[in-house]
This record gives sequence, structure tokens and C-alpha cells, in this order.
Amino acid sequence: MPHVQCLPPELLSYVLELACFAEAPAHAQKAAVLGRVSKLWREMVFSTPAIWTSFYVSKCGDPRNFGAPLLRSGGLLVDVHVVDEATNLKAAREQLNALAEHSSRWRNVEISHPDAFALLGKAVPPVLPKLQSLAVKVTFQRPPPALMYIYSSPEYPGAPDICLGWKNRMYPSLRNLDLYDIELKPEEMEDFLGFLEGHTSLERLALRNTWVPHAYTHSRTVVLPHLKELQLRAIPSSEILRWISAPNLQKLVVEKSSQLRHWTHVDIKSNYATATNVTLIRFSTAPDALLNVLHAVPLASEVKFASTDLGSRYSFCTENILLEHKLPLLTSLRIQGVASLPRLKAVAETYKETLTEVKVHCLDLGLPEESFLKDYRERDEALEWLKDQATFRFDIDHSVDAFGGRYRCHEDQRSRRKMVCAGEGCQISL
Repeated sequence: MPHVQCLPPELLSYVLELACFAEAPAHAQKAAVLGRVSKLWREMVFSTPAIWTSFYVSKCGDPRNFGAPLLRSGGLLVDVHVVDEATNLKAAREQLNALAEHSSRWRNVEISHPDAFALLGKAVPPVLPKLQSLAVKVTFQRPPPALMYIYSSPEYPGAPDICLGWKNRMYPSLRNLDLYDIELKPEEMEDFLGFLEGHTSLERLALRNTWVPHAYTHSRTVVLPHLKELQLRAIPSSEILRWISAPNLQKLVVEKSSQLRHWTHVDIKSNYATATNVTLIRFSTAPDALLNVLHAVPLASEVKFASTDLGSRYSFCTENILLEHKLPLLTSLRIQGVASLPRLKAVAETYKETLTEVKVHCLDLGLPEESFLKDYRERDEALEWLKDQATFRFDIDHSVDAFGGRYRCHEDQRSRRKMVCAGEGCQISL
């Protein structure tokens, strides 16, 4: 391979770096293999610090093996990953403790593990001056709280009795915070809000299933001036919508929990007034809450609605809400759970001057005979009108909901009169 040997050192170093990271999380082994190709390659691999900046905690990992790569990384910032679910808690903590000796250089921390809660509480240092991204996800699926007492086996452990110590955590360079199934205990709520208040550099914040059911929710507001993306998933109370005020927000994702008990009207004020990309999940059964959020995003241009709960009499309120409260800048509309094409036509007519894209999952094709939609001719005329519009692109599909499951009653072949869309289904990207 003489043509490779003739590459300039800078280019060869960059190529080897790309080759190593393409094999993550086995990039360290890949680097060792590439170093055996030739003496030149070995010199380049071992003299390129960027190749040695990612560290993976694994089942067979040995804390002593981190020493040499840490030295080869020079003074560069490093990334720490705990993504091997087979790694037991003790082994993971030992490896993280070994890396913690260089915690001043930690740049990104990713933990996706059944014991992620314990690792965050006991193995992630509370002070990381260079940390830019912290993503922590508990990978097991916890049963509903009402059924927790049934499952006493280790397969379904309860939330660990560990204090995460948000009050003492300081990550001054933090830009991204992603917590998935990391519960915020009632006694830690105020500390967590204080943590957010002290990290105004955040540009992305994603919280999912982080609230203890039926716990008191503080209604104070924290201002994050640099926040561009906010995700609040499976939130049990409307009070949480007042937690964050983001004067420069661009993308907002809000998912309501399946319970309506703690959902009341709240004044969101101008917390999300600048958001242009808005995704609302499970709001089709709560028209008042849906209207409440839409009032708070007057500049929304790309809007997505997703819902799987078709049991309520309000299940198909989205189209009516869009007619009741007009979004003047709406250009892209995506709805999962359209029950009436004539009503969708009415929405498209209302927003015809601004719309450039309409994408829907239609449900009136497979509902039972007792469905409120009796006139299939009206449905077909609406579909033809939507498809013939030249001012916006129209896509229609069916079958698969936002979470990959089947819509209720949609597969009842006996009640389906006529299919107006084809394919196995299309999933809207959230």
C-alpha cells in the first residue's frame, strides 16, 4: 500500500482517527489493530491524542487498562461511556473511579445502564469543570407504581434510596442535560431547580419520567437564557410547564402522562414564546391543556401532534383546537390520530396561505361501524381535495402510531370499506 504511505502525516492521522471512532465502542481495540499494520501507522496511532479520548466501561474492562490511553490522550478532553448493560454495578464503579482521577478533563458522560441512578449518585464526581454533556438513562422498564408491590424480584427494582446531591453538583460548562427514568424525589425537587438555576449555559434540556407520581411539584420558574431545545416527557402535572422560562427557545417537546388528575389550567406566560418547532404528545385527550400550550407558542411554524389514547370522547380534538386557535406562522403540520379527513380539510383550508407540508396518520379508515363518520363519500372527496393541492405537500399513512404500536380497532378488516392509503405504516419522527 505505497499510496497510503505517501499520505501527508496530518491526513493519515485524521484517517486513522475516523477509522477508530467508526468502531466505537471497540475503538481502543481498533487502534491497537491499526498500530500493527506498519511501523509508520503505529507511530501515527500512538502519537495522535484524539484517538485516545473515548473511554468505555465494559463487562470485561480492567481499570488498570485506562492508564496508558489516558497518557496518550495528552491534555485533551475525554468522553466517558457506560453503555454495556452486562456490566455489574461494582465493576462499573471501579472503572469510573479509575477514570475519575482525570475528571477535570471529562467532556461528555453517557450512562445507559440498569444501575444508571446509582452510578450517577455514587460514581460521577459532583464537580466536573469541563463537562459539556451529561446523558443518563435507566434501561430497565419499571412497572406502574400501583403494581410495584407485586414485583419484588431484582428484575424490577424500585428507585434506589440514593441522594443525587443536586445541590452540590457543579458543572459550569454544561450544555446538554438528558435524564431518562432518573427520578427526582420530592425532597430533591428544590435542589434540582437550584441546580438548573446555577447552570444557565444549558442549550438542551431533556427530562423523561423523572417525576415521582403524586408528589408535590414546585411551581417556581428558572430562566435559562441560552436554552435552544426543551423536552419534558411524561410529565404528571401542568405545574411543570412553569419550571423553565427560555427566552431563546427553538424546539419544544411536551408529553403529558396518561393521567389527567393533576392537569389544571396554568399561566405559562411567555416561557416558550420563541419556540418554532413544537411537538405535543398525548394531548388529544386533554383539549384544555392542548389549547393552553398552543397559546404559549405563538411563533410555532412546525407543529407535530402524536397520541395513542383513542378511548376518550375528546380523542380527536386536535383539528378543532387548530381551528379555534390559529397559529399565524404555521408551515408544517403533522398529526398522528386524524379521525376525520373532512375536518383535516377544514384545517388545511384555514392555514392554506402559510402551509407547505401536511403529514397525517389517518384513523377513519379502520374504525368500527358505529364510528361517527358515516359518509364515506365525504371522506373520499376531502382526500381528493387534499391530494390535489399545489400549495402544500400532502402525505397520508396509517397503521403505526407514534410509539410503534397498532391503533385501536384499526385492523378490523370487516369494518373497513375502502383503503385510501397504502403501506405498512409510517412513523413520524419526534
